[in-house]
Amino acid sequence: MDIGSIEGRRRPSPRASLVQLAGLAALAWSGGELAFGRRKVHEEPVPEPPAAPPATEIHRTIVVGGFFIAGVLLLAICRFCARQRTSLRRPYRIPDFEAGAKKALAADAEAEFRRVVKFLQDEVLIPIDVRLPGRPFEYDMHAFPFTPMVLVIGNHSSGKSTFINKLLGKEVQDTGVAPTDDGFTILERRTVTETEDGPTVLGCPENRPYAELQRFGQTLAGVLRRKRLLLPQSSQFPFGLQIVDSPGMIDLPVNEKAMSESKGRGYNFVEVVRWWAKRADLVLLLFDPDKPGTTGETLDVLTKSLSGLNHKFLVILNKVDKLDNSVDFARAYGALGWALSKVIKRKDIPAIYTMFNEGMESSGREGLPLERFVKKREEVILEVLRVRERHNDNIITSLEETMRQMQMLVGVVHRLRHKASDRYWRLKVWAIFSALMPVLGIYKIMHVAAASMRMAAEMAAADLAASRAEELPSRRHWGFLRRAEPTPTAPPEPVGTAEEFYPFGTWVYVTVLLMYLLFLAGVLKMLWDSFTQYQKELYVTLEATFDEVFYDRFIHDEGEDLRSRWNVVRPKVQSILQARSFYPLLPFVAGWEMQRISEALQTDVWYLRQLARQLRQPPSPSTPTRGNSQQGPFLCSPGGSAIGLGMSKAARQHAAAWEGNDPFGGPRSASGLAPVAQRSNSVSAENPLAALARCRAR
Repeated sequence: MDIGSIEGRRRPSPRASLVQLAGLAALAWSGGELAFGRRKVHEEPVPEPPAAPPATEIHRTIVVGGFFIAGVLLLAICRFCARQRTSLRRPYRIPDFEAGAKKALAADAEAEFRRVVKFLQDEVLIPIDVRLPGRPFEYDMHAFPFTPMVLVIGNHSSGKSTFINKLLGKEVQDTGVAPTDDGFTILERRTVTETEDGPTVLGCPENRPYAELQRFGQTLAGVLRRKRLLLPQSSQFPFGLQIVDSPGMIDLPVNEKAMSESKGRGYNFVEVVRWWAKRADLVLLLFDPDKPGTTGETLDVLTKSLSGLNHKFLVILNKVDKLDNSVDFARAYGALGWALSKVIKRKDIPAIYTMFNEGMESSGREGLPLERFVKKREEVILEVLRVRERHNDNIITSLEETMRQMQMLVGVVHRLRHKASDRYWRLKVWAIFSALMPVLGIYKIMHVAAASMRMAAEMAAADLAASRAEELPSRRHWGFLRRAEPTPTAPPEPVGTAEEFYPFGTWVYVTVLLMYLLFLAGVLKMLWDSFTQYQKELYVTLEATFDEVFYDRFIHDEGEDLRSRWNVVRPKVQSILQARSFYPLLPFVAGWEMQRISEALQTDVWYLRQLARQLRQPPSPSTPTRGNSQQGPFLCSPGGSAIGLGMSKAARQHAAAWEGNDPFGGPRSASGLAPVAQRSNSVSAENPLAALARCRAR
């Protein structure tokens, strides 16, 4: 075998090469299932264990979770604190009678009563009042201690001082036809007789509210006095009761510019009477048959000082024994009723008590039922002696009325604030729109004008260059003999874009700026005048705002009680609006604060009523009373003043049956109240009021 054949046998043929390539391609396409002529077994891939997350990612998850949990806890703590703040945290517990609580409310009902009143004032009313301009409810709060009080007001020579003297059983106050008293006199029964001037009364620790009278000036302090009197034992005027004699109301010369009805006395008489009336437990308003109409001051007192106090004042037509016959009585009574109807806008005017101060010696008047007048006088006296029993109820009524007035005032002020803020923000949007739109318009106009001027300048420069180019060929050919002139060069193009090209002078920009500022000032002045006019409309249309706030109350009812309360609240709202010239900055009171007032009206006022009822009940003989000995229906302190709760109804009836003499000079009717009895030696037939004499003797 030669070498050539061997070499030919080793070299693969092209066909074999193609077959091998086809096999390799099939093997590659089959995914390696065939290997050396055998089927390759598929092996499942072993899953690799998941890689552990890095430490930084674990820490980030823990931090985010911790922050989330801390945020939830912080939110819960904030809600808890807000709930604790908004809820009434009472220092006392209100018993639940439905759950079977005992009838005894508190061991010391008087201390509990004062605690509740002080808490409601300090925690509910005062935080709102201090945010209101001028503190309109500052002098409506109660301060303890304070002795029950009766206020006697009326026209001059209406019998005020005479009635007080007869009631005291002693000639204390000066009487006369002409005005005899120029100030307020506080009369109180004590074991010794003494007189205190005004500054001493204002600092009295036994009656803390008197310190509030300092705000009326030194003139009032100069005409204020207090008389502590040692009265005879026959006097029916009890301890622990004050009666205030006021100066007679007269018509003052209001035509003078420097004098007015309220300031003609050197102090605001109407406001002073308002202060006394709000703290008095009973107000006696006396009229004289000779002057049954209302004078200027009387009109102001009825419409301003006694507004909202209808539950505590009595209208008395005094001196009816001075009338000649029943015709004169009818004329005087009708004139007084007509005058009151002009002031009190109601169909039913208050009851008019007709009485006289003297005894029965003038019983010969023709057709006058003097016995009925005596009975009316005894009803008035009985109301005076019941003042101590109704003292706590008057405090509750005053506190409740103050809370309702504050609710009404805050509701109206909130509505005014909302309406003024809404109008203010609308005008602010208009102001911003009026300030931006001229700027955009001026910028657009000046930009277009600048572009047009630049285009015109470029066209003028192109025309100039073209005209000069046309002039060069038209020159004479022999111009080469002349001296060569420099070839004019084109002006350099302005550097930068069109926005950097300022075609206007400085005076143009200054003029445009001044015109814009004048326009903006005019627009702002117009908008501010519009807002000021809107505030004046809100001030004038307070009635409409009041109807908007309480519109749901007037759907099925006329709301006469709300309108009567609104007559008292309206001056306070007007004073607040006058103090704040910008209504959107009126004080804001949160809803939870108003909710606390509603809760107090529903729960705490009811609790106070129950305490007052317990205080009205006569104490049992075995009940100790803080170091004082109880010898009868009065609880007397060592100083001689009665701090008890007064006589019960049975005690008054027993006293009326015991005595038969009237300090006013005549026999007493069956319904009258007898004076304090003399001390009796018989224990079995002892007068219930004789304990008062023993208490004074000690």
